[in-house]
Amino acid sequence: MVLAATFSKGTRIMDKQVFIPNRSAHDFTPARRYGRLVFLTNGMVDRYKTNMIYRGITEKMDDSSADDHLLIASLSIISSIASAILAYKHGKVNYLLFKGDHYIERTIKVDG
Repeated sequence: MVLAATFSKGTRIMDKQVFIPNRSAHDFTPARRYGRLVFLTNGMVDRYKTNMIYRGITEKMDDSSADDHLLIASLSIISSIASAILAYKHGKVNYLLFKGDHYIERTIKVDG
């Protein structure tokens, strides 16, 4: 791990977080190269209780930074709410997408 690498706002790689919508049986270990893994939910989630999902994950994302990533997995509603939180707070969302046998980064900047 490169501890001296810096990113926007002087964030070091060890300070970055990777938000994962739900803890599942999938091995997310390769995503650790992008930061500390933070699971937003665990186990069964009722996709129709969107307010409860929002309340549950917003606290876990409270200390997010513009350099953090959202790994796309699990229920789309969890990823959608997490995307909205990051876009509102930072004006952009850094995604991690699984492609083949590795993750790729994609960033969406929100004008507004």
